[in-house]
Amino acid sequence: MSQNEHAIPQVPQPDDAVVGKAAGAQMLATACAARDAFYATLGDVDADVLAPLVNPAFMGGPRWPSLRQAWRVIRRADTVIIASDGLSDPFEDDDDVFVPRGHLLEVCIEAPLSAFDGKDVAHSWLFDLIYQVSQNVADHGSIDLLVQRHGSVSMVLDVRDAPAGLEDEHGQVGVLLAQGASSIAPSFDTPYGEVLLLTVTALQPAELAFISEAADKAQSRRDLAAALAASPTGHLSVAQRPAVIPR
Repeated sequence: MSQNEHAIPQVPQPDDAVVGKAAGAQMLATACAARDAFYATLGDVDADVLAPLVNPAFMGGPRWPSLRQAWRVIRRADTVIIASDGLSDPFEDDDDVFVPRGHLLEVCIEAPLSAFDGKDVAHSWLFDLIYQVSQNVADHGSIDLLVQRHGSVSMVLDVRDAPAGLEDEHGQVGVLLAQGASSIAPSFDTPYGEVLLLTVTALQPAELAFISEAADKAQSRRDLAAALAASPTGHLSVAQRPAVIPR
C-alpha cells in the first residue's frame, strides 16, 4: 500500500477560513472589534465584561466558538441591555482552522432600570435569563436557521429568582427570540459578513400558553412578536405587565 493511500483526506474549508494560530488570533481580534463598535452604538458599554470564573464548557456545558464566554452590559438613559459577547467569534477546530462568525448571531435582552430592583446586573434574574438563552443557542448550533425559517423562536427556562407571576404552572419562564426590535438593529456588519442580533423578551404565562396551545406554533410566535412590538412596552422584558394576546 502506497504512502498516499495512508494519507488523511483533507476536508474542504470555507473560502473565508484561515489556518494557523496567528491568523486565527487576528480574525478573532477583528471580529471582536466590529462587535464592540456596534455595541457602542446602542449605549454606554461597561468596561468590564460579565464572565464566569470557570468556563462552563469545562464542566460539561456547551462550548462557544472560540471557547471564551462573556456578556456586555450596555446602559441607556432608562434601560439596560445585556448582550452575549462571543457566540459570533470564529470557530476553531483541532487543526487550527478558523471559520468566521461562529453561530452567526448574538442575543440580547433589554429591561427598564426598575427591573433590576437595585441589584447588580450580574446577580439579576435578567442576567440568568440571557445567560441560559446564550447557552441554549450555543448548544443547539442552528438557531439562526430557525429564525430565518420561522421568524422567531421561543424557549422555556428555569430562571433563578424569577419575579412573582412570571413563571408558568411548571415554574418556568417563557421567552421569545426575534429580530428587529424598535430601538435595536436586527444585525450588524463585520469584515466577514453579517451577524444577526436576536432580542429576547420575557413572556407572561398567558403568552407562553398562547404559543403552546396553538396548532401553528410558528405563526403564533409571529403573531405574538407583532403584538408585543405594538404594545406599550414593546420588546422590553418587564415582569409586571398585562399579557398581550393576539386576536
